[in-house]
Amino acid sequence: MGLPAFLLLGALLLWAGVVVWQWSEYRREIEIWAKHLEGQGQAILSAVVGGVRGHRRMGQFFVDQLEAMLEEIAALPDVRAVGIFSLESDYQLVLGEKAELEPLRTALAARGEDQVLWTNKGVCLVRVFELSPERFPPGGYGPRRGEGRGPRWREWTPERGAQNAAPGQQAPDSPLALGGRFAATLLLSRESFDSLGRNAFVLRAVVVGLASLLLLVSTVAGAAVLQRQRLAAAKDLLAAELRHHESLAAAASGLAHETRNPLGTIRMHAQSLSEAEQPAVVATARAIVEECDRLATRINQFLAFARPVEREEQWVECEEVLRDLEAVLRPDLELHQVSLVWDVAPTLRRIRADREILRQVLFNLVSNAIAFSPPMETVEVKILPIGGNNWRIEVMDRGPGVPEEHRSKLFTPYFSTRPGGSGLGLAIVARLCRACGWQVTYRPRAGGGAIFEIAGRHES
Repeated sequence: MGLPAFLLLGALLLWAGVVVWQWSEYRREIEIWAKHLEGQGQAILSAVVGGVRGHRRMGQFFVDQLEAMLEEIAALPDVRAVGIFSLESDYQLVLGEKAELEPLRTALAARGEDQVLWTNKGVCLVRVFELSPERFPPGGYGPRRGEGRGPRWREWTPERGAQNAAPGQQAPDSPLALGGRFAATLLLSRESFDSLGRNAFVLRAVVVGLASLLLLVSTVAGAAVLQRQRLAAAKDLLAAELRHHESLAAAASGLAHETRNPLGTIRMHAQSLSEAEQPAVVATARAIVEECDRLATRINQFLAFARPVEREEQWVECEEVLRDLEAVLRPDLELHQVSLVWDVAPTLRRIRADREILRQVLFNLVSNAIAFSPPMETVEVKILPIGGNNWRIEVMDRGPGVPEEHRSKLFTPYFSTRPGGSGLGLAIVARLCRACGWQVTYRPRAGGGAIFEIAGRHES
């Protein structure tokens, strides 16, 4: 059952619409989750940067507290690492886990600005901020962890450097106190994000699959309804044509019967005249008798072609049918000096068929083969199995065969390559074969001649 073009096109358009819709919904959900993840990261970075700016005056105590805070942030779910890089020294890590963040240093150094970098490892967020250098009073500044609440001034040492310190002032030992440009960096795991994405994709794929199944079922059901309507219309048309053909066949049969009655009267009078004493009258009367006989033969053939085919299947002895044919066609065989031989496969000595139809088909084919065979030749009939319950009957002769330009018209009514032929013999064969579900074909015979084949099915 073929699908109508408009149904197929409509189903494809609806399916494409569902796919585009679900894909857009999937992309929208991914974007929402990505923005949510980035928002979480930006909130964490804001807290880190705000803490650095608001408390860096606490000196080494703040540095220690900042390290502890970064460790607590790194322990949060979905956080892989957090740290602060110095942009003044080629993205050197100031605080944080070096093992996780160091591989990202090159990528971060490519752009000295805020950025969000999605990688296979996770989502890396960068917040760039600036700090002005701190000025320390002489003698040092800031309490150290574990030394109480009161201030304790640290002694100045040259190793701590004096790059941003005023003359006579102590330089702090934390790069954050020296000032400059820094980058707070946060590496978030994307496992939860990827898991949500996979689940969303599976969900959308299921929706597309169910929609596809629904569209397929609807399309097939629609096509089935249309096909049923077409079949019903075709059935009605065939029934009308069948009634018309039956009417034509009945009319043709009536006309043929009405024609045969006066034809028989004409032949009877002509036969009486053929016994007269005048030679001219006798010759004319005999010619009329011959034409009447020829016309009666044509009428009988027309009736055989026009009448409805009625089948009555039974077990038929193939060799018995062939022996009957040989007896009926004996005068033609002797007239053309042709012999008839047959070969029936042992498994096909009996086949299920209508005996009279099989006899009529073989009679027409064998009589044609005899008419076209040269003297002293043989007409062969073979009944062979061709796999399963299928069988084939071949009628072969050594005549001139059928020219290629005439083969397409072989089974057309009133077309004949036989001198004096009616053109209905092969047409009757084709009609009877169609009524029995058989196929009749022609092919040239190797070495010259013709082969007519009848293919059918043997019901065991």
